[in-house]
Amino acid sequence: MVYNYSSIIFASRINRLTRRDLQNHMLYETVSKESKDIVFVYTTCSGLEEARAIGLSAVNEKLAISADYWFINSIYPWKNVIQEIDQCMLMFSTQKILSDKLVKHIEAEHSYSVPTVIRCDTAITNQPYSFWVDTTLTSKDKYITEEEYQLKKKNEEVGYRYDKLK
Repeated sequence: MVYNYSSIIFASRINRLTRRDLQNHMLYETVSKESKDIVFVYTTCSGLEEARAIGLSAVNEKLAISADYWFINSIYPWKNVIQEIDQCMLMFSTQKILSDKLVKHIEAEHSYSVPTVIRCDTAITNQPYSFWVDTTLTSKDKYITEEEYQLKKKNEEVGYRYDKLK
């Protein structure tokens, strides 16, 4: 018999199951590949420009809701020689359902012949953030730059409709 966490809590309150009863059953949450759970995907990049380019293209293609990047120092062996170099860490927040496409995108855009690409599942995500991620990534609207937004806002203030261009 398989229980998920919410059914165990419910069952334990209703049936007064003991801890031993619960330990005798396999407990897990069923998570499918199609899940919209939030995951992190990260990679290292040769520099700021590469991290920004890969991050921006993934966000624009709605493969990730965000891309964060920062400088790191790395130590690793490459072809039996210890490397000690400066790199950029690039971390994406995305939905599990999009993570395979995101990994393929990173591999296609990356300059390294063997890039690090790792997906980390999350245990808990707050509901407002999950809702925002889902509605933003599933929206058909195209993203615009801050400059385009300011122009649109300015034109709407004077009665010009930015989205009604012919």
